[in-house]
Amino acid sequence: MLWARLGILLLGLLHSAAAYFYFSRSRHAAIWAVGWIAFAAATAWLLPERPLAAYALFAVAIVLWTIWWASIRALPRRQWVEENARQGTGEVADNLVTIRNLRAFEWRGRHEYEPRWEDAVFDMDTLEAVDLFTSTWGDRRIAHLMVSFVFRGAGPLAFSIETRRETDEFWTGLAGFMKSFELIVIVARETDVVRVRTNIRLETVHRYRLVLSPAVRRRLLIRYVGELNAVAKRPRFYNTLFANCTTEVARLLRASGAALPWSASLLLSGLVPRYFYRIGLIGNTRPFAELEREAEIGEQARDEAGDPDFSRRIRSREQGR
Repeated sequence: MLWARLGILLLGLLHSAAAYFYFSRSRHAAIWAVGWIAFAAATAWLLPERPLAAYALFAVAIVLWTIWWASIRALPRRQWVEENARQGTGEVADNLVTIRNLRAFEWRGRHEYEPRWEDAVFDMDTLEAVDLFTSTWGDRRIAHLMVSFVFRGAGPLAFSIETRRETDEFWTGLAGFMKSFELIVIVARETDVVRVRTNIRLETVHRYRLVLSPAVRRRLLIRYVGELNAVAKRPRFYNTLFANCTTEVARLLRASGAALPWSASLLLSGLVPRYFYRIGLIGNTRPFAELEREAEIGEQARDEAGDPDFSRRIRSREQGR
């Protein structure tokens, strides 16, 4: 009986947290959260006296809540922050990839920028490499991952899978479990999505060259374009554990034919480069510590007096090879 009561209280706490974060921008958030705790406590108190009634009442509440929760759908139109205002799309025809709503913001400060959206065409015959970027801002075990496709004679094409925030939203990891954020696949210039992290937010950014065959590189690009269109057509929620910048990159790599076994390292995004090194997705002919040092691009990125081409500047060393 004790374990049953504890189980009911635990379920009540979990549903209380879900309600609080889902309704966090509403004045009813605290009411829903406290209501679930009170309901669970009352059910646990009733359990010894009337177990069948208590179990039935609690089960009905859980089922109704689950049905309602499953009915919540991600939406394409909300009051998005400007950098998340447009979900890019793409089209593949023969060897050409056409990207629409390519983000190319010029960032001057954390909240200061010149917005710019472009359409661009890339020739897959000139696709030379794929780079993995990691960005950390505190605990090095937690990172944001981005993938960039490098073309001969054209600027790289970067993809960043993120939360699509509304104007009155702020990020918390717990809220990311509770259908609080839609997911967005940002397609951007490196001068936007990488530079804002190195030069504006002053995060620690590393670049690693992925070891992929030409066929896998090509399939991966096509998969990313497909992901743009899929999210644009049918929005979905970001999830801190199951649908984030790391799990989605891993899923797309596997779908493209890269050998990527599941590992607990994928749960801590900052450990992904070391894991990729271990399985050969990052060149492993040298010690990882040496590779990691060379992969850090902050100094090159902030050297405004150097090469005016940002993407070339951050590749001025043979980083991550």
